[in-house]
Amino acid sequence: MVELRRICANEQLYVWAVEQLSVSFPACERRDEAEQRAVMAHPDYRLCAIMDGGVPVGVVGYFDTPEFIYFENFCISPDKRNGGYGSQTLQLLTASGKPFILEIEPPEDELTRRRLAFYQRNGMVVNSYPHIQPHYRADDPDLPLTVLSYGCQITQAQYDAFRAYLDANVDVKGRQSI
Repeated sequence: MVELRRICANEQLYVWAVEQLSVSFPACERRDEAEQRAVMAHPDYRLCAIMDGGVPVGVVGYFDTPEFIYFENFCISPDKRNGGYGSQTLQLLTASGKPFILEIEPPEDELTRRRLAFYQRNGMVVNSYPHIQPHYRADDPDLPLTVLSYGCQITQAQYDAFRAYLDANVDVKGRQSI
């Protein structure tokens, strides 16, 4: 069974985690080094190593708010994929009982359809709200994503609260306009 180990920015595991995020996500879907270090101080943000028997097998970055959990980045190390670690991690985080929300690329090719199928097998459902990913850099283009939630669709009011939270806490462009 996996467990989550919170990572601090001044430890070697942080370097490993940032490397895993860099391998798994294009630049527009993750923070640069300065933004990653800055978000570590946010009271809702958690960067965790997914551990199996003391060995890191993946990384999850998420915001644990009073109203919901926003699953921002999630990856399993390439050499550890297909070992059940992703499903176990989702089970840990969805057990809180809070609405659990994440974003994925629209399912337009084999890889993105497989990703959607993985999340659906793990209880996630598609929400139809038009959604743009929070910008991690001021010059990032808009990136339309599909919003998923655990167990059932979120309401319009829940989505609006989620979007407002992203704009105020995650989106670099949103934070600059507040």
